[in-house]
Amino acid sequence: MRQEEAGRPEGLAFDREEVRTLRDRIADRIRTLIIDGGLTPGDRLVEPDLATRLGVSRTPLREALLQLDSEGFVRVTPRRGAVVSVLSHADAAETYQVKGVLEAYAARLACAHLLPATMEALHDLHERMCRIAGARTKDVRTLLQLNAEFHQTLSDASGNEKLAGYVRSLRAQALRYNYIYLSVLSHLTPSMKEHERILAALAKRDAALVERLVRAHGDAAGKALCAYIDSQAGGHQPQERQRSTR
Repeated sequence: MRQEEAGRPEGLAFDREEVRTLRDRIADRIRTLIIDGGLTPGDRLVEPDLATRLGVSRTPLREALLQLDSEGFVRVTPRRGAVVSVLSHADAAETYQVKGVLEAYAARLACAHLLPATMEALHDLHERMCRIAGARTKDVRTLLQLNAEFHQTLSDASGNEKLAGYVRSLRAQALRYNYIYLSVLSHLTPSMKEHERILAALAKRDAALVERLVRAHGDAAGKALCAYIDSQAGGHQPQERQRSTR
């Protein structure tokens, strides 16, 4: 059916990138700078300087910083501005504990709802990650995106939209930690093997086993990250006070 026949004048369709708000695109850019090390823990984000650096106005920048504050990438304090959040043992432990429980339960529920197309999508994502993990030059950024899509696809298959939404929020908060786990700590191969076991259990619709494997997968990452944060802190890295809203 032509666009005008559907009541939409030709030439008014937006692509996905155009629909995304400027706030989201600014948040993506700052998030990438933090993950890649262009902005480091404790760096103060001076709005005029950052706006000039990114070529944006301060209003959407401020909105983006508030979004990143909710995800744990930055800490916004009234009248003091924003700083890049310090890696925190407590925050990593709490995030992975809650995320692990919810993802494992979502995976258990998914066993009763999995469609062949969903299993095919999960296998495709896994194969693409394995190719990156086995390459000489590893595109960790792309692998990170595929890994998030793999786990979110499984959670979405639970059939519980509220549960899947909570997982999505926690995965956003854990993005920075996941990058460290897969890149800095080089846990690519173990992670891929754990995915293989999860897929095998899903194929058998063994809900109890799937739940255990997904929980163990998250717990392994959380423990490794906490050990890494402790080693970097050396007992002297400042810890942020944990907020009751997270």
